[in-house]
Parts: sequence; structure tokens; C-alpha cells
Amino acid sequence: MKNINKISSVLIVISLTASLIAGCSGSNSVSSTTSGKTKELATAGKPSQKAKKIRFFTKGNENTAPFKVLTSLFEDYKKEVNPNFEVEIESVPNDTQYFQKLRTYIAGNEMPDMFQIPNGVLSENLAKQGKLVDMKKTLTEFGKFDQFNKAAIDFLSFKDGSLYLFPEGRNGEAFWYYKKPFEENNIKVPTTFDEFIEACKKLKSKGYTPIAVSGKEMWQLVRYLSFIPLRTTHTDFIEKLKTGSISFTSDTGMQAANFLYTLGKNGYFQKGFSSMDYTQTLNYFLGGNAVIHYNGTWELNQFNDKYAKGELGYFMLPDVAGANNIGPKTSITAGLAYAFNAETFDDSTKDFFKYIVDHYNKRIYEIGGYISPFDGDVPDNMSILTKDISKVMEKVTQGGVSWDDKLDPATNEIMGSAANELALGLIKPKDFAQKIDNAIKKNAPDFFKSDK
Repeated sequence: MKNINKISSVLIVISLTASLIAGCSGSNSVSSTTSGKTKELATAGKPSQKAKKIRFFTKGNENTAPFKVLTSLFEDYKKEVNPNFEVEIESVPNDTQYFQKLRTYIAGNEMPDMFQIPNGVLSENLAKQGKLVDMKKTLTEFGKFDQFNKAAIDFLSFKDGSLYLFPEGRNGEAFWYYKKPFEENNIKVPTTFDEFIEACKKLKSKGYTPIAVSGKEMWQLVRYLSFIPLRTTHTDFIEKLKTGSISFTSDTGMQAANFLYTLGKNGYFQKGFSSMDYTQTLNYFLGGNAVIHYNGTWELNQFNDKYAKGELGYFMLPDVAGANNIGPKTSITAGLAYAFNAETFDDSTKDFFKYIVDHYNKRIYEIGGYISPFDGDVPDNMSILTKDISKVMEKVTQGGVSWDDKLDPATNEIMGSAANELALGLIKPKDFAQKIDNAIKKNAPDFFKSDK
């Protein structure tokens, strides 16, 4: 969702050339993490010493932190453990193109050895068909499973509790806000969604733009629709909605639609939000043009300085007043997860994966700069914000939910467009709900038929 670069497909073969090491990772960081390991790991006769090439299909690229983390580990494994091991990387950063090509590979019985995929119907069906490596079993065998953050694992686990996906990271989400407008206008950090709306009303009356949101990136407005259902039902509403077992015209759905409609109708979003993309919106907020912006911890590097200076704060999802708020106060996700092809997961690939798992936590902080899916202390050299929000996230045991991962693709597109119309006041909440119900009725049966 957050990787929005539009570039063409790229094929890279990992090798020990200086240019690739310099281009994909910081060579100093790589060398500093591997001393003393070569003799221990590069034992003659290990399965990893056999010549092996695997295909890695990814949405990441040289500009994304998770890609840099993985490619540095690929290089180190080749240097330290098996010089005959190669990783062929195919990168397709565009969301739609990536998943179209992944489905094409799967349908043609050419599924990559390692690839990225969300917790959704596609990954569930692959697991049911025995095509994915059992991640819970494998991580338990490695002695690592209990070290992962419970919310990140919950986010990636299927309804039956099984796990076939490895977390890219641990992403918490929050409302980021400038403290000064709140303090100068005696506005308290909202504890309910009613108070949130009142805070926006007061900010607007004082001449501020209350919220920066990207209407061009569908997931941002859809997040606003998901807040109330997440707090009051956790995953129950979206799991039932996606197949039409519950209507968007239900009480929960209408509360969600009315919340987004109210924010848009009252002008609490910035002017022109519907045509602003993610980067424009983030820069708009960072420039001090709006007071509040909802985003995830994948942007901590953007918020670190202002937070350290006391200019910026954050708050989690408020409560729904009078409701039983059973869902989490922050939507913890795990990025676009990694999966392995069960058919090609031999001893060499397993040894390679174990190396990644063993070094993943440290490398994320050294190179990635984002929050690890492992629990535990954050390194001393990380920012104050990273340390503070990591402690908050570690207490959360329920995973979040991304509606765009759960809905069928056609309905997801319709919801994104309709959310813009709703926020612009072009349609009423009831009309929005009916449009979504009609889309699900038309598109969901075929998409979810193998899931029944």
C-alpha cells in the first residue's frame, strides 16, 4: 500500500560484485554484522554448500528499506555460508501489476520460491492447497516463533490460527499531530471519536486545516472507514462484509460511513485532498499545513526530528462512546509478508531462510530503520520516537486489519472511489453503503468461491 513508486519490472541476479553491494546496502553495515560467523557457519558438507538458485518475486526495490535489508542478508549468506547460492530477484513495485503477475505465475505452475503476499484469500487458498511452507512449524523449529510480536503474528494468521507468512516488519498506525495548536486552543487529545470530531471542529474554527489525507491513495480514506468497525468488532465486520454475510447498511457500517462523511462534509480535510497523492499529502503535513495526519511507523524517519523537539505527538484510535470496544487501539500490521513455495523448499533453501531469520532483527535496525517484528529492546542508537512507540506497540496482542487485503479486487476499487465521493459529499452515507453492498453481491461470489 505504502510503496507507490511506478516503475517497470526489474530482474536482478544477486552476485558478489562491489557495485551491487554498494547499491543495495551499506557495505560498512553489512561487514559489521558478520564478523566471526564464517568459520561457524561455512561447514563442509552442509546442504547449503550445494549450488542453488532461487527466485524471489517482490514489490520492493532499491529505494525501499525492507528490500535493502533482505538484499544485504542475501549477500552475507553468499559470502559467509554458501558461495554457490544465488537469488534471482524480480521486482514489480506497482501494486496492480505485481499481483497480476503473481497470479499468472501461480496459474502457470511457475510460483516463485520466495515471494511477497498479504494475508488474504489468495494466500489462504495457496496454504489450503499445500503450496506454502508452514511458517509456524518452521519458525518453531528454528526456536524463534515465541520471539515474534503477538500482534504481528495475529495479523498474518489465518482464521484457524495457522501461519504461512513471515512478517516484513511491525507497523503500528497512529494519528500524528502538532502539539502547539492543541495546547494553544485548549484541545485535549481525543479519547472518543465524538471528541475527535469536536477537536477538528475547533481547529477549523481557529483557521487551521484539521486533517491531511490522500484521496488519490485509496487506502488512506478506507482506513477512516475501518476505524469504528475495528474498535467495535476487530475483524468480524470486514470478514462478514467481504462475502455479503453482513450489509454495509448495518449499524456498524453506517457508523463508519457517517464518520467519513462528517469529516469531509465539514471541510476537515485539506482542500484538494481527493487529487493529492501519498507523498504530496505527507509533505503537506510535514510542512505544517495541517494539524493531524494518520499514518504508520514506516514513516518514523519523517517524524523523528519533530517528535524529539516536542513539536509532534501521536495518539492511537479513540473509543466509540457507549460501545464495547473489543478491538485494538492501533492497527498493527506486518507489511507485505513473505512466503515460500513448499514444493521447492529443500534443505538448501531452508538453511538460507534460517540465516535470514537469525539475522533479521538486528539488520532491520541497522539498515532498515523501521520496527522489527521481534519483541525486545530497541537498540540504543535508534530514535526516541522508535523506542517510545515500540513500547506501546509491544503491549498490543491483536493484529490490525487492512480492508484492501480482505475485499475482492473489484469491490476494493469501487470502495476506494466511492470513499472519495463520500468524503467530497457527492453521495450520502446510505448511497455509499448500497454501492458497496451491490459491488460485493456482484463480485464476491466468484472471487471467494474456492474459500467456501
